[in-house]
Amino acid sequence: MHHLDPKKRRLAIIGTVLAVCLAAFFLAIPLMSGLLAKLVPQSIADKVGKQVIESLAGNAEFCTDPEGTKALDGLVDKLAAAADHDVPFRVYVVKDDVLNAFAAPGGHVVIYEEIIENAADPQELAGVLAHEMSHELHDHPTKGLVKTVGYGVFSLLVPGSGELGGQIGQAVIESKYSRDDELEADRGGVELLNAAKIDSHGLARFFDTMHDKGSDVPGALEFLSSHPTGDHRQGAVKDLERDGDEAMTAAQWQALRNVCKSHSKTPTPVG
Repeated sequence: MHHLDPKKRRLAIIGTVLAVCLAAFFLAIPLMSGLLAKLVPQSIADKVGKQVIESLAGNAEFCTDPEGTKALDGLVDKLAAAADHDVPFRVYVVKDDVLNAFAAPGGHVVIYEEIIENAADPQELAGVLAHEMSHELHDHPTKGLVKTVGYGVFSLLVPGSGELGGQIGQAVIESKYSRDDELEADRGGVELLNAAKIDSHGLARFFDTMHDKGSDVPGALEFLSSHPTGDHRQGAVKDLERDGDEAMTAAQWQALRNVCKSHSKTPTPVG
């Protein structure tokens, strides 16, 4: 029977232990992200969030029409006051043919013009905005930051894994949260609308609107694929939905729908 010499045997054992440790580290990253997210200084989260926002300027512009941003600012203020959150919310409208909205670390929230154009009414838009603000309230963007750093460290430790680490990090930056995180943001968003005394049926209704329009809206199906939808979504928030005030007046809604009449490469937040 062939036996490894002692030196090779020790190296094999060390290699196995290292492989097990690396695998445990990789698996622990998402499990520890929630705890570690609370330890990330606000200054760091804000800096990363600003970098994410500024990176958008390479391919798109930020909408700046004064009346439109004023209307959105009023809605952001209502929701922020109800949130009782220490971190200020900064909301940006991006002029680009992308159907998306996301929250970045540090209270930065992006709503793409396509979301506003395809919302049937201001309550649907308020639902999407409250959903993204709820991601911040539950530390989901900062958890994503922790995961990005963790996977980045992993990619440095494992030869040849850099591309995988980069892909995972990019997915986190783009706010592709787990379905559990999305459902938590759904419920938190509806609760936030209720606290602000805004009709909270709009969030689930927006996804129904997207589903009904389907392929008629560029990016609709891709947007829906990353979120729980249909009966599952409605069932998850049905017990929380409440009647309430309209999110904004008809005049404010029209102004917001025209918010991209003027635009700039410089990130200009409301809130």
